[in-house]
Amino acid sequence: MLFQMFRSILKDNTELTEEKIDELVDAFMNTLPVLLKTQLQVA
Repeated sequence: MLFQMFRSILKDNTELTEEKIDELVDAFMNTLPVLLKTQLQVA
């Protein structure tokens, strides 16, 4: 849910393409600790 909100904010408030938004979300996910990443993916 948080990532959907994050993606919506990026899409609605920037001129970024879906591809660039995907890259940003992936980069953000890659910086998270494994435990937190796992919990977010399950939620």
